[in-house]
Amino acid sequence: MVGQFISPAGYADMLSRGRAQAMPLLALAPETLRTDYNRKPFLVGHALGEHPLFQLDPLFALCRRLPPEQILYRVGKIPGDTPLDSSYDDYKQGLTLEDVLQHFEERQAYICINNPERDATYQPLIDGLLGEIAAQTDPLDPIMSWYSSYIFISARDSVTPYHMDREMNFLLQIRGQKTVYLWDQDDDDIMNSEQKDRLLSRIGGRPAYQPSFEAKALAFDLRPGTGVHHPFIAPHRVHTGTALSVSLALTFRTRQSDMWTDAHRFNARMRGLGLRPAPVGRHAWLDRAKCSVARAGQRLHRMLGATQHDAA
Repeated sequence: MVGQFISPAGYADMLSRGRAQAMPLLALAPETLRTDYNRKPFLVGHALGEHPLFQLDPLFALCRRLPPEQILYRVGKIPGDTPLDSSYDDYKQGLTLEDVLQHFEERQAYICINNPERDATYQPLIDGLLGEIAAQTDPLDPIMSWYSSYIFISARDSVTPYHMDREMNFLLQIRGQKTVYLWDQDDDDIMNSEQKDRLLSRIGGRPAYQPSFEAKALAFDLRPGTGVHHPFIAPHRVHTGTALSVSLALTFRTRQSDMWTDAHRFNARMRGLGLRPAPVGRHAWLDRAKCSVARAGQRLHRMLGATQHDAA
């Protein structure tokens, strides 16, 4: 699994540093956060546009020094309904990363750098940005438990296909232009309860795009210095403009989203038994109970696995 788990002590340190930041790089409006965070998408501001680490030469150097499995790439123009998870293999055209880096715009390439925070040069910046987010969201949604960051470098007219992630996200545009289309994660016509249960239980693929969804999309035009908040599991699709684009995604989970995830996993297990559990989000007390049962089952499964290993 990509990303970093955050210990309670690590979160306390991240929160403290975020609160003490004298010159924040993020502009998060407290009132907007209070009303819209994790409910619906909204625009944010940032001061990363001229940051030296997000210029092309340092980014390409980062691609070359990170382990190959952290760099995903594809070339050419792809359809917006292409399955995201297979798009990198389907549109790589047999090219090496070095070829893509040397002929980036010519190849109409797209690169996703997974977990730049694992690099010693980028780690302080990424952790600092997460601390700034934590300082603002902690009163609303305390205790970050996990995070992962991604840098996207896109040539002209690139598409990130329709998909949904299993966490929250702040997508920050640093260079070029992007249009981000987001859909309401609570709209059953877009993604129903059973699909959410399967998504968060990692059963099968992500729910697929349907042409009928297009009329319900919310469009956000991003320029350098702007970004957009993606609520938990909100479906989205991204189009770049006619110039090269660089953006940073900060994704994270919290104690609350972990609880929702485990409640969905409980529901998926019940559906496997032929039952029809109440949707997650309808009753908070019931979600907490489902989470507790799911976690108890996970602990029992680990204990039985350890016992069988010792017996062998």
